[in-house]
Amino acid sequence: ATLGLLDGAPMCPNKEACLRIVDAMLDLQPRSAGLLQERGEKALGGGPCGELCELPQPCGRGPDECRHDTYENAVAAIYYVKRGRRAEAKKILDSLIRGLYPRGIQSREGAGNFTLLAASYGSMGAKTTLSGREEDLLVDGNVDSGANAWAALAFAHYAAAAQEPCYATVARDILGSIRRQATCDDELGGFMGRLSPDPGFFRSTEQNADIFALARMLGDAEAERQAGGFVRAMYGRSEDYRESFATGTSGAARCDRRVPSGAPVATDANFLSLLADADPDKDHAVRALKFALLTHGLDGRGRPTTEGLWARDVDHLWGGGSAKPTLAGTRFSTRGHGVQWEVTASAAMAMLHVSSRHGEASENAAAGGLRSKIREARLSLRTLLGMYGGVPASVLGGNYQAWEAGKVDRPFPGGSDTGLGWPYLRYLDASATAWTGLLLLYQADEKDAIDEEANPFARPSLPVPGSEDTSCLRAAAAAAA
Repeated sequence: ATLGLLDGAPMCPNKEACLRIVDAMLDLQPRSAGLLQERGEKALGGGPCGELCELPQPCGRGPDECRHDTYENAVAAIYYVKRGRRAEAKKILDSLIRGLYPRGIQSREGAGNFTLLAASYGSMGAKTTLSGREEDLLVDGNVDSGANAWAALAFAHYAAAAQEPCYATVARDILGSIRRQATCDDELGGFMGRLSPDPGFFRSTEQNADIFALARMLGDAEAERQAGGFVRAMYGRSEDYRESFATGTSGAARCDRRVPSGAPVATDANFLSLLADADPDKDHAVRALKFALLTHGLDGRGRPTTEGLWARDVDHLWGGGSAKPTLAGTRFSTRGHGVQWEVTASAAMAMLHVSSRHGEASENAAAGGLRSKIREARLSLRTLLGMYGGVPASVLGGNYQAWEAGKVDRPFPGGSDTGLGWPYLRYLDASATAWTGLLLLYQADEKDAIDEEANPFARPSLPVPGSEDTSCLRAAAAAAA
């Protein structure tokens, strides 16, 4: 049943109904090597504009372009843990263990575990788990600090919920590898964004917020200090955005400290820093919110201006009625165009978190009030669940070729442009759906109390086990033998 309507579109009627939709979408998502595919199989369509609107099947370009992202699977595993479905989370985590420890317990010998996870894996047929980067099909072989921190967060949340110390050992191994390879000892501190075998010297604000939360969860005070110090140093660091967190630094040299002139501000650099409490300064939080929640305008060429991150999109392709719903959320960056729904769900949680921490001081951060923006985003996400049985990355039509043409003023511009060099197209998305599930666990309706347990950056209510245990490494190796 669907009760609520937004511009004539169906909306899941209550928390449990919405969460069942999230469950179903993730449960039915195609898997490879135990990992969820990024894009859903349900065709949403790219629009009636001919070859510029034809969207291929999610994995229509072959197994080496069929993404199964580490980050997306970590978010899905955390959702399953918070939903009380630990067996589903464990399936994902046990596959990641095989990627982290391809030689089982022997992978920890010597200097420790250096086999971190690639950003994205391809479709590997009948394989049930990862095997290690030498054997796995990689779509994106880069080893990102942030993606691995998210995997560690998933291991830590599972370890706390199940009271299984081996999974906490895995989380500590990941953090230890990041510390050994990526620590910066200059005045900014923090950790570099990309590790061996192809290191990148930039430092990302969002990735350091991830590591800050992970270190706090695991009781690593030094890593927490390092990562938090960098995030705090990024507030006002950009000459173009003095009341915002800069996206990060350049990467020309190890621990490069320069913030590129003219670089856009990324949505997650701001909202995830706030969700993690990486910068405790209330004034910074309120000012960053006030900037982020400005609604951008259009310049003389019809392109989005760079002020603010709030946006609204009309879903012209919704076929369930004559009315076309207008949906509200955040774009991906200050150069982006179109709402991106994964960052919208995490931003809505961050807004709720700031509101609960700072009360009336934060309410005036947005025109019409912060609560109104939270309401718009949450109702839009619940409407997408009701419309599509999951949350797409974007509701805007057009394909990659349409995006390359750069005509954002056309009805089908090629999805939501990140402003950072790629778009998100009109496919159901695993991480957008999982983040929406976490948001609804956090607070599904403004009358509900906030449940901080659903914040992936918050310490779980049960302690993360502290004893070292390697039984799950041996079990994963035995299962794959």
